[in-house]
Amino acid sequence: MRPPSAVGPRVGVWALTILLLLAACGGPGASPTAPTPTPSVRFAFQGSDPVVTRELTELDELYINPGAVIEHDGELHMFANVFSAWPGPVQVPHLTSSDGISWTLVSDEPAFAAEEVPFAGGDGIEIDVSTGFVGEDGTWVLIFETVQRGDPWVLGRATAPGPDGPWTVDPEPIVEPGPEGSWDRGGLSWPSVVRLGDEYRLYYTASESQFGDGVIGMATSTDGVTWTKNAEPVLEPSAEWERGSVDRPRVASVGDGLVMVYAGGRLTDRGVAWSDDGISWRRDGQEAAITRDDFPISGSAWDAALLNRDGTLYYYLEIGQASGSSGTQVYLATAAVP
Repeated sequence: MRPPSAVGPRVGVWALTILLLLAACGGPGASPTAPTPTPSVRFAFQGSDPVVTRELTELDELYINPGAVIEHDGELHMFANVFSAWPGPVQVPHLTSSDGISWTLVSDEPAFAAEEVPFAGGDGIEIDVSTGFVGEDGTWVLIFETVQRGDPWVLGRATAPGPDGPWTVDPEPIVEPGPEGSWDRGGLSWPSVVRLGDEYRLYYTASESQFGDGVIGMATSTDGVTWTKNAEPVLEPSAEWERGSVDRPRVASVGDGLVMVYAGGRLTDRGVAWSDDGISWRRDGQEAAITRDDFPISGSAWDAALLNRDGTLYYYLEIGQASGSSGTQVYLATAAVP
């Protein structure tokens, strides 16, 4: 709606009043979907202690991130990534939880390793498990990214009859970068899968050049095996706090739509966005929903996992130090779905 000073001389007080009433009620001139400056979702960390530690995995490594967290029959399964160098060898232990807070190690044996990936496993090429789901036929699926310096990262898939394996890796990537000059030529990373209607939606970070500024891309599949990329990004940076890049999308179902928690160019800052169709996204405010000031400890942040459990968002976030001996641990932040 135009400001009162822009109303022409023939528009009287009565007409101006009608315009203001229409705008207040959502009529012409209103912007009901315009984001407010402050997010409606604010996460709170569950105490100062991590919920999943490297020590719990019984692996002598320095860093841990939550990897893929899958809810099945009321139980949570975490396939974490544990490592000491990046890029470097990654182990993927399996943990379970009934409440999302107390976790139990099922096996410290890795679900699979880079050496088992036909299109990875070379010198300096590793993998990072990032998301997963249980198919309609009961097949367990983990989706990972290759991690390397040089060639662009790609997304791959491993399947198993149950959470304890054995895991079989697909012989080819499921989603690959586009051709030279495309918006996703630089590689794909940090995938997150969710079911929407009769389709799987796979969201991921993409960039024009390796390690360049990120946008969020999407691929769809009806069977979880064959994926088709959306022609354009579904989320690009625009808010000031995003600092020209969006990264690490984590997506969950909310009612008939979706919610996304994602990072900006400064990984300590995370924002929230909503979508009814999985393609058009609206930001929840123009500020970050999580910042470094919210962290339960001093440190930086990296990978994460997101769940919606009965109207409460569970956000598992890797926080710690990239150097020194303190490493990282996994902390839990929760927020009510508005």
